[in-house]
Amino acid sequence: MHRIERLMRATAEDHREHIVVLESGIGTGKTRLLSEAMALAERNGFAVLDGVPKPLTMVGPRQGRHDTDRIGWPAAQVEAQLDGELQRGPVLMVLDDAQWADPAVLRALGGLMSKLDDSPVLWLFALRAEREESANSLVLRGMARAHRSDWLGPLGPLPCDAVVGLVGDLFDAVPDRDLVELCESVGGTPQAIVDLVHELGKEHCVAISNGVASLVSGPMTSGIAAAVAEDPVGRLPQPLLRSVRGRLGQLSEQAQNVLQVAAVLGSGFAPRDLAEMLGELPVQLLGPLQEAMGAGLLISDSEGFVFHREPVWRAVLGTVPAPLRSMLHQQAATMLLARAGESTVDAAVHLVHCTEAGDAEAVATIGEAARRLLPSSPQSAAALATRGLQATEPGGPDHLALGTTATAGLVRQGKLTQAAELAEELLRVAGPAPMESVRPLRTWLARALMLRGDASAAQQVSQEPFSATVPADPPDPELLVLNMLSPDQTAQSDLVDRVLAAPAAYSVEVRVAALNVRAMAKWREGRLDEALACVEDAVGLREHVTESCQSDPLWTKAWMLTRLHRLDEALVAADTACRTVDWDGMGVLTPVPLTLRAMIFFVKGDVAAAETEAAAGLAASKRAEMPLYDPRSARFWSSAHYGVVT
Repeated sequence: MHRIERLMRATAEDHREHIVVLESGIGTGKTRLLSEAMALAERNGFAVLDGVPKPLTMVGPRQGRHDTDRIGWPAAQVEAQLDGELQRGPVLMVLDDAQWADPAVLRALGGLMSKLDDSPVLWLFALRAEREESANSLVLRGMARAHRSDWLGPLGPLPCDAVVGLVGDLFDAVPDRDLVELCESVGGTPQAIVDLVHELGKEHCVAISNGVASLVSGPMTSGIAAAVAEDPVGRLPQPLLRSVRGRLGQLSEQAQNVLQVAAVLGSGFAPRDLAEMLGELPVQLLGPLQEAMGAGLLISDSEGFVFHREPVWRAVLGTVPAPLRSMLHQQAATMLLARAGESTVDAAVHLVHCTEAGDAEAVATIGEAARRLLPSSPQSAAALATRGLQATEPGGPDHLALGTTATAGLVRQGKLTQAAELAEELLRVAGPAPMESVRPLRTWLARALMLRGDASAAQQVSQEPFSATVPADPPDPELLVLNMLSPDQTAQSDLVDRVLAAPAAYSVEVRVAALNVRAMAKWREGRLDEALACVEDAVGLREHVTESCQSDPLWTKAWMLTRLHRLDEALVAADTACRTVDWDGMGVLTPVPLTLRAMIFFVKGDVAAAETEAAAGLAASKRAEMPLYDPRSARFWSSAHYGVVT
């Protein structure tokens, strides 16, 4: 469109004729682009003529191609129209579907162009790329060579914002992220998207609620969570599966086979891995991969190949029969594990599809990979560990270890109810297991309950593992962190005294938490300088903590500084806390720094920013099932929204 706009300006300023031919495939948006060009031309003072009279331009079975009277009359009509409009200003002459025009009409227009060479006329033709060897294409190429011209196309896939707009118009609702990705998976042409939307609506695959259109089947999984799923197609709707399988079926048999094996390797794959899996040389993959890229199913980057969209990958993977899929996963895992220095995560993703119960070595690989993923991608860690449970003996050490990792991943990402249910079931199956083996799981269960707002249940769960231990044993680091959210200030004070009296005996996490509790105690006593000193010490030690505490001293620091009206410093602390939550993969804690930012902006007097941050905090709290800070977020939102000082 930018090129067409530049040519419009040049045509008007130079008072010279120009030809533009847009050549692109069926359904790629040629007609829509012409409509936008016509609207743009009118805004820029052009008169717009929309084509030659249609009944006289189309080639019919009973029409002769060289009927001089039939051809000459419409050409003369167009010339008269152009002459009339040119007296008032520049003209845009548009002819869509030029492949269906009578070639003789096009030649007549070519003669007209020669007469109007020094007139401000922009000729805009649209032609199907599939007809590039047709007579009309050859005529247009001859006209383009004889005059000033630009040959445009093909049109690429619609950009994301255009897809959102198109789907939104068709559903009369804003499409959510999953629905947009689904529509982008059919190739990105307007016609393909319209067809998919029609089928989705016809088969009741989309629901509209509060002006948002989403899939009835629920949110789609992605990444490792999708890669370890037992059923690769999962919640993908049938219209999308039919579309992708139809495109796959148009490829050669060799390209289909190559693409199916590639899908087993993942949504992205290295050509080296694919060649080794197939036992072929890279040169033998060139043709099939280029064919798949030409069909819009694959794209390439500097490191390898990637399926066009994850739904495309999953749909292709779903065409591989389940028994063969398991064998191919086994082959891929063996290949990756045989390489020195290869990531165990990639191998583990394949192992969960083919490991038999009792394979200790495979289970160990899965467990190691899940624990490695936990800090950076808790969702992936939980999915991998949960799927790995199928290869372990219920109640055994491996079962508890993987279950603990899965529970931790669920807590970190904010799926607290699911985490609590999984942990409780694991503990039930484990029965009277040794306390040391269940302590980490109980700690994560207590953490989930505490964050969900059930402090009394969390306290009960957290204390049970220690009933059989020696009372003098030091508290678990995570227990002290949990107690930071407990209303039992006496218990907190006792723990703080013990920890700060002998700090070398405790982990840095415990010392940070103890200093944070002490800081709040000093604040309540009115000893503000001592409170700030304690919290600064906690923040200093916090750099050595491996994950976000459930009562991060940065939160305390931001809160105290806000109360003291040192707002710029408070905002820096809150922003640092936001980044830390992201770095540590503790999405469940996202509502807290957002609530602090809302408070700071409200005190600053920036009501709009306070309302935005408070709303974001409430939304994050709902996603994370973590209501502890809802009252504060709601208070700042209502105060900002209604202008009420609280």
